[in-house]
Amino acid sequence: MLPSQIRTATVRLGPFLDDLGSPWTGRVTVRSSAARVWDASGATVHPRPAVVALDEHGGATLRLPTTDQPGFSDGAGRPVTSWSYTVTLELDGEPPVRHTFRLPGDEGDDVRVIIPVTTAEEATAAAPRDETAAATTAAAPGALPVPGDPVVAAGAGRGLTRRAAFRAGAMVLGTAAAVVAGQQGAAAAPARGSRVGSVLLPAAQTIDDDLVVGSAAHPHSLFIRSSAAGGTEGGPGIFDSTGRLVLETYQPHFQHFGESIRVELKDPRAKGMLTYRAAWPTPHYPDGDFTWVAGHPNGPQSVAWLGAHFLNNDDPSSLAKNLQHGHIGFEVPDSLGQLQTRLEIKFIDPVTGKIGTDKTAIRTNMADFEVGTSQRGEQLRVVGGEENHRDVVWATRVGTVREPRWVARTVAGRSNFELLRYQNGNVLVDTPFGVDRATGLVTVGGQRGTSAGLRVVRNGGIALTVTPLEAGGHGALVTGVDATTRAYQSDVTGDAQRRFVTLVDGTQQWGTGAAARDTQLYRRAVNQLGTDGGLFLRSSATPATASTGGVLFVADGALKFRGSTGTVTTLAPA
Repeated sequence: MLPSQIRTATVRLGPFLDDLGSPWTGRVTVRSSAARVWDASGATVHPRPAVVALDEHGGATLRLPTTDQPGFSDGAGRPVTSWSYTVTLELDGEPPVRHTFRLPGDEGDDVRVIIPVTTAEEATAAAPRDETAAATTAAAPGALPVPGDPVVAAGAGRGLTRRAAFRAGAMVLGTAAAVVAGQQGAAAAPARGSRVGSVLLPAAQTIDDDLVVGSAAHPHSLFIRSSAAGGTEGGPGIFDSTGRLVLETYQPHFQHFGESIRVELKDPRAKGMLTYRAAWPTPHYPDGDFTWVAGHPNGPQSVAWLGAHFLNNDDPSSLAKNLQHGHIGFEVPDSLGQLQTRLEIKFIDPVTGKIGTDKTAIRTNMADFEVGTSQRGEQLRVVGGEENHRDVVWATRVGTVREPRWVARTVAGRSNFELLRYQNGNVLVDTPFGVDRATGLVTVGGQRGTSAGLRVVRNGGIALTVTPLEAGGHGALVTGVDATTRAYQSDVTGDAQRRFVTLVDGTQQWGTGAAARDTQLYRRAVNQLGTDGGLFLRSSATPATASTGGVLFVADGALKFRGSTGTVTTLAPA
């Protein structure tokens, strides 16, 4: 007997039943992986095969030391922990199956081990050359797998192959809960006071071969189950109960190395989509959470696609329609439940439609593109070297058939800013607005002056204000090609002619607005102001004396002059 201080746990295997529920006959052989000395008494535990016959229920019960307890050494003072057990199951008439596992102490006093099994026919058909293949399983949390354990050959020398191991292990993973429940009902009840601990289910299978699920004639799916058993954030007893597909990669991209997932599109119209489906029992809104479903659905609904496809579904011979596809895209449903592409990246040439392009296109559809900003300073950027234009284009067509209407550009070289205007057919008209990056000078009207100009509309108040910030500063400058250039002009709504015009040489002209201007005031000669008509002076009181000159005025209809001494002289009577 083992020393009483050694902690042990009851390990249960089976029961193993046939299709009619009758128990199998056979035996279980167990052997530990390492010899060890119990330091407290000096007793040596040396591995040798221990055979236990299956009981009347088709099961076996073993009492084994836990594999992580302290107190064992190699006899030379070095501790021995985390050894393993190998169990060989031999059902009469079937090939043996070997399973290696560890037995941590925290798994409880009563532990059930599930062993994936196979029939002789399955083992023979699976992979005839895999006679020494490894079939490694791992237990549930805490029961650690021991990789690379070979299958023991028996009888015809054929054990559990890699493919058969995965096949059997996948079936056990999918049905373990139901199997265990049935086994517990059929097996003998544990002794009074004992506690049923964790069930050591296979948590992983090592497969040294390609894996194929289903066939062309009989397609099947691979399911990775999860559950809500782990709870949610903030609840008691939280643990991870989410199943995952985990892929490892170490190689760079050379020659397609590092391609962890491949979706083979076997038809040019095929789609290979990663699909997200939503379903929950209780809706958040009284009439259901899906706009295209009357009430709340009972089954999952597709709410997002991520994937790629090549040709148009309905008319793959149409180049125009195919140019709308040939992309990897993100799709979400519209209000009718139809999945619509909202963001796409082209992998086809935008002219030929063939796969491969030197410049692709990233497009949105039925979507707004929004850039959220915060104190971190997020930006929407157009980036390029100084030798290139950097454009933002407003156009009516996609692809290389350009139909721009407006282009906002930073120009190659000095990076001046320009707003370019286009006619139909990709014809540049002019640059009605520009800003010089070096000086900040804003130009309106284009370099050739072909734009219509600048219009300021104001409903009340001042429409245009110029505020010079230094003494003797400048408010406005008009540079004309000759003296007849108009520096300023004005009219009244409905006028046929400008009522008032100021030319760049200082000439001022007036009219009624109904006909040509008929009155003007201009520079006649040095220190002379002229007009081509008469000058009207309204009668007024005698003005104050001008000490450095004189004042000409009309009083009671008489033309008078007051000199610098204050003397008033009548030049012409009334």
